Amino acid sequence: MQKKRLFGKNFKLKYAMSAVGCCAALLCFAPILGDTYGLETTYCEVLLDGEVIGAVSDPSVVDQAFLDARARIARETKGLVLANVDCDFQKVEKLLGSTLEADGLETRIYNLMQEKIKTAKQKYYLVKVNEFTVNLATMEEVKELLLAALEPYDPDGMFDVQVVSDTSRELNAFTIEVIPRGEIPEGDGLKALDFFEKVEIAEAYIDAGQLTDLADAIESVTREKEKNQTYEVQAGDTLSVIANSRGYYVDEVLALNPGLTRDAVLQIGDEIIISVPEPELSVTSVVQSTYEEDYFAETQYIDNESWYTTEKVVRQEAVAGHHEVTVLSTSKNQTETGREMVAENVTQEPVPEIIEKGTQTPPTYIKPITGGRFTSGFKRRWGRMHKGVDWATPVGTAVRASCGGTVVSAGWSSGYGYCITIRHPDGRQTRYAHLSKILVSAGQKVDQNQRIALSGNTGRSTGPHLHFEIIINGSQVDPLKYLN
Repeated sequence: MQKKRLFGKNFKLKYAMSAVGCCAALLCFAPILGDTYGLETTYCEVLLDGEVIGAVSDPSVVDQAFLDARARIARETKGLVLANVDCDFQKVEKLLGSTLEADGLETRIYNLMQEKIKTAKQKYYLVKVNEFTVNLATMEEVKELLLAALEPYDPDGMFDVQVVSDTSRELNAFTIEVIPRGEIPEGDGLKALDFFEKVEIAEAYIDAGQLTDLADAIESVTREKEKNQTYEVQAGDTLSVIANSRGYYVDEVLALNPGLTRDAVLQIGDEIIISVPEPELSVTSVVQSTYEEDYFAETQYIDNESWYTTEKVVRQEAVAGHHEVTVLSTSKNQTETGREMVAENVTQEPVPEIIEKGTQTPPTYIKPITGGRFTSGFKRRWGRMHKGVDWATPVGTAVRASCGGTVVSAGWSSGYGYCITIRHPDGRQTRYAHLSKILVSAGQKVDQNQRIALSGNTGRSTGPHLHFEIIINGSQVDPLKYLN
């Protein structure tokens, strides 16, 4: 038996077309129905700094996803990051569209914030030593840098670095103190450490690319560099001594001191520029040490007011003593800058050297005439010794006492012609010969530079001139060695 169809082909086509029409109508009138009957639109677009990054069906998850992404960034980033990011959402009149779950939204916000961080300003710490600066990401890196500078002088790690807020400045600024990690052990050894230069730290924000790598910062701070310093000349110093003691050539020292010449005579107390290898950040240390040594007592002097300062006699020889001493030595880097004795145990007392010395300033000798032409020195001449010096000068030139004293003789003296001899306080004598006129007499006191005669051409003389002698212990000496 043939079955009958309930619906024909034409009916199926009409049914399908009706269904499509109903759906289209529903899409067109859904917003109106929502407004009319109080239905809420559940499609929300999420915006990060104003740009749409996705959509959610439940707007209540947006704030939490943003907070979770920020917390994740904070955990993974060293220090804080100055990146202001706004997150918001807006409802959109849609019934259909792709939406994100809470986890997916957080991941998308996190990834986009990571991109923004690359160009954001990052919090950092500027470490300043004089004019030298480095930028470090965290305060922990700052401490690592400073501890690396201390390490060569503190191999046992006895000292730590403490960061102290600088209340004298308005900005977030800090200074550094070096403090012991515990009690300093008794006895010899390291007692104190500190930085020679002031270390300043300031907190600010910069681009992440401007940060200094910690290893590079440590190398820059601790590597020795040539620095110019002022050096005060000490006894025994010469240019070559100063240069060689520091491993330099004299020309290198001259290059640092314009106007200084190779043949310059250095005086004690002169200041010159020298080049010294030093790190950017120097360390001062105080070390205690105990040792035994021989030592000498301070020399004692007995003043003799009747002697000149050129005279001295040792009245007692020195004998060394022996003691055990404890000293505190202060150093800058590896160079000792001071020493203080803090304890002494004497096992043998020293005997001091005793010296008797004169206190009077010895007399000086000046040329007895002004001008004149030097014609003969202290030497053999014409087969015999010429025991003085001669200056050719016109008759009547003023002759003055070379040194103050007492006139021993004044008158004619054979080959000397008219002649004057003066005895001086140091026991020496001076003689003036071939004079034309004598202005003093025997026994008279005269002062240095006082006019005593006029030059002439008397006695055994070949022309107008002054013959001058200095006599020590009865024998003539070369006057030119004693004249000022």
